[in-house]
Amino acid sequence: MNKNIIDRFRDSVKAKRDSLLELLSINSPSKNLCLGNCGVDEVSNLIQEHNGVLERIDKGEFGKCVECDEEGEVEIDRLELDFTTQVCLGHYSDTQLEALEDDLELAAKVQKQLLPQELPILPGIQIAAHTEPAHIVSGDYFDFYKYPDNSQGIAVADVMGKGLSASMLMSKLQAYLRILGPEQTELHSLATRLNELFRYNLTLIRFISLFLIRLDTKVKILNYCNAGHNPGIWWDADMNSIQLLKPTGPAIGLSHTAEFSSKNIQLNSGDLIVIYTDGIVEARDENNEEFGQQRLENFVKENKDKSAKEFLSDFRKLFEEFTKCIRDDITILVLKVL
Repeated sequence: MNKNIIDRFRDSVKAKRDSLLELLSINSPSKNLCLGNCGVDEVSNLIQEHNGVLERIDKGEFGKCVECDEEGEVEIDRLELDFTTQVCLGHYSDTQLEALEDDLELAAKVQKQLLPQELPILPGIQIAAHTEPAHIVSGDYFDFYKYPDNSQGIAVADVMGKGLSASMLMSKLQAYLRILGPEQTELHSLATRLNELFRYNLTLIRFISLFLIRLDTKVKILNYCNAGHNPGIWWDADMNSIQLLKPTGPAIGLSHTAEFSSKNIQLNSGDLIVIYTDGIVEARDENNEEFGQQRLENFVKENKDKSAKEFLSDFRKLFEEFTKCIRDDITILVLKVL
């Protein structure tokens, strides 16, 4: 396992162990309130588990599958969910694998319900969107929410990584955005607040790229904040050219002192906005050729006059012809100004 990942596991486990030790050291009635139904013995057992993990890290045994004859390793995603795991999936029994598969299928159903069940209807603007996981669950996310002045909030995000751990962070982002989105009228302030919340939750190699939009349909002004996400593609009909909506701040969770800004663009008739995740531009065909940013921009130029729905439908056909196997979660959202 990569040394940087091991070091981050060590720092994360040690920080949690130290927090538990500090909790036990409290000598006041508030200690019982903090512990709740979890008694001193249970906390002591948790501390021992953390110490055991730290010992395995120091001995170079952490992440090694105890059942493998060779140098088998436990999957990193599973270690992030439970750092005490010592057996890789290859040594699970059929019954255990079936139970795990049932849990994943349930998680996929729950996650699907977290995504928008219908697209918002906006005067003068068409919306189309599609998302598809590489595995059973996804780390990609898109959502819509309303501001008090009736302007439309839109979010597209990509949690680094795939699988269950990425999907859990996606679910947490959805909850935060549904609460904070309508309240934070300035997108850079919303990104700052999300960064403050997630910097204590994102451990190891995780971070979230996020593209936020506030769309005032009355005056056709699109305000955006790009937190380390792929540049949005804007077909500017007046200029007859593509403009890139580049990052205005780092990805969420990368820095404790991150600074974000937001920008406005004036939309006009015929304009097209495409927001997407890196699973699209980094997809590869059978010859290992990358789909690439330029191919996507060329498609925008050639299909700029189509409706949002037609644009998305034709893009999906092209993408599915290009790559027969999706290796990363993909999401694409299209806005077309009538």
